[in-house]
Amino acid sequence: MDKTLQQHEHLQLWMHAHIRITHMGKMSVPPGAQGVGVAFPTSGFFCISGGSALMLLNNRIYSPHHMHIFHVPRGSWVELNAGVDGLEYSTVLYEAELAKHTPSAVKDKLKTCNPFVAAYHFAPPHPGMLYALLTQMYELWLEQQPSAGLRLKGLAYQWISHVVEQYHTWQDPMQPISPAQQVTMAMEYMLEHYANSLTLESLAAAMQLSPGHLSNRFKQILNRGPIDCLIRLRMEKARKLLEETMLPLRSIASSVGYQDVYYFSKAFKKQFGCSPSAYRRQRVRNNQHEQENVTSEEGRLHIDTLQQRSYTDNNYYYQLADGGSNEMFKHNKMVPASLLLAFGLLIGACGNSGTESPAVNSGNAAPIQTEAAASPGKESGTEKNTQAATRIVSTAKGDVEVPANPERVVTDFYLGYLLALDVKPLGSNKVFMENPYLEGMVDGIVDVSDNLEVILSLDPDLIVTGSADKYEAFSQIAPTVFIENIADVREQTLQLGTILGKEETAEAWLADFEKQLAEAKARVHKIIQEDEIVTVFDGGIMKDNTIYGNAYTGRAFHGELGLNMHENVVRDINPEIGWLRISNELVTEYAGDYIFMAVDTKNESFDYAADPFWSAIEAVRKNRIYEIDGYRFYFSDPISVMGQVRDVANMLESRLAE
Repeated sequence: MDKTLQQHEHLQLWMHAHIRITHMGKMSVPPGAQGVGVAFPTSGFFCISGGSALMLLNNRIYSPHHMHIFHVPRGSWVELNAGVDGLEYSTVLYEAELAKHTPSAVKDKLKTCNPFVAAYHFAPPHPGMLYALLTQMYELWLEQQPSAGLRLKGLAYQWISHVVEQYHTWQDPMQPISPAQQVTMAMEYMLEHYANSLTLESLAAAMQLSPGHLSNRFKQILNRGPIDCLIRLRMEKARKLLEETMLPLRSIASSVGYQDVYYFSKAFKKQFGCSPSAYRRQRVRNNQHEQENVTSEEGRLHIDTLQQRSYTDNNYYYQLADGGSNEMFKHNKMVPASLLLAFGLLIGACGNSGTESPAVNSGNAAPIQTEAAASPGKESGTEKNTQAATRIVSTAKGDVEVPANPERVVTDFYLGYLLALDVKPLGSNKVFMENPYLEGMVDGIVDVSDNLEVILSLDPDLIVTGSADKYEAFSQIAPTVFIENIADVREQTLQLGTILGKEETAEAWLADFEKQLAEAKARVHKIIQEDEIVTVFDGGIMKDNTIYGNAYTGRAFHGELGLNMHENVVRDINPEIGWLRISNELVTEYAGDYIFMAVDTKNESFDYAADPFWSAIEAVRKNRIYEIDGYRFYFSDPISVMGQVRDVANMLESRLAE
């Protein structure tokens, strides 16, 4: 969805919509996990909250990290490959329709751009609020109580409001966030969540920063750490409650994030020089004295650490009571005055900087559930009476009895392999059916995604899967073979040939594969010399790039064509992961004599020679940078790999002929 739909129009459509949350999930994917699939039977939000991944969605490759939000249309399938730090993500599936009496003008907008089925994504400029709302929504979803459902619906509208606002204000990733902006965002987050359990680690995670980096930013701008600021905010809130209410201390402590009254009282005394009870008593006496116009020193509360404020109406000029200037404003004046006032930082901000106080108890994190698909069972009396013989094959899940000549095969991940072996499955996953190298070969194949009912309706006699999580469910439908996607294309082709009773077909196909590969390699090595280095990037002229080793997009180059990797690529990329995300500033450390850049060729292309940074790279100066379709080079089946190496040879020869 482009941004021709203005923010107020986008919000208006959601405002007139009836929304029902149909499912929420929260998952943790271990480092290096491959081929993790997520189905979207309805539209929904896919929210990455930590880690990194290579992600295939709607014929595009993404490499999101930290907090990134995707709106995924109904019927989509997401495939994930986790990075070195694993991946944390949440899903929010929903159904939405416009209310019956929606104005015609609003309905007309829906015809031109429907936000309920559009695909879009963004990195939230202010992720803290979205992260917190998402956590609250998930906790309510787990309750599954009527009252929780009502509150969940209310939070869903808040969530969508923030999503729309941040999507439309999302800045170009080339524009960095200043230290003052980072501090402001963290302070806004604390102001919203000071009553919750917060630690330096949880606050840093919400801001997509490391704890040390966040602390350095606060000390750079405010000359004190974030937890010290949090304590000041809580004490300011507690002070107001003591002045304006007669709530018991236990209630006040709880309302500002402390479950232990003793710890709260100790923190309050450290901040203001007296206990909460003494502060309240003195305020009562002061109020009585004020009525009598008593101004003696004995009639006031004397708090050594709390100087009286003196500031003008100009939000950009502040002064301490003693007339000295506040040094922190020399660093940056972008922190809003209202925030500084709320945190009690308009005075003394550079006085006693204090020490970083220990965080409050973190509390229990929301549980991460892994939901297993329900498996439709089979009646013992409905066994098929088949004349076909069976065989026993060894797999990663143990020995499995399979038909000697399977005729009704279903697969999720191995479509290209089966087609190479002249086996056309009844059903497969749409992600692989849309593989451009398989065009014209998939007619009549049913998109099953991970829908067990659809698979069951096809009455398969064999299921070939790459998903360990779905193995048990599939096994209840038909004999199921699980194959780990860790071997090279040759080994897996031979393995599938054995499973399908197509050993001779597999050997013949691989013989032809090696012949065509040798021809392509000869064409490539006429242009790229034996000692020259090739680097495969993804991202174009971006703030961050992905770099590939001998896996994913880099497989055809380094694994099949045997093109040399840069020594830094070999050094820094974990071979079990196969890729690495780097900042643009580091590209020169990995750039080889030739660069192949994976982009979305249908929608983007970059002028590297005109870019101040990229134009300094030797491969760009020599016109040795080639843009490739990242989607085409994502697939790893034998048909795709053969197509990829031919594409590389054609691309090099075409450039040479220009």
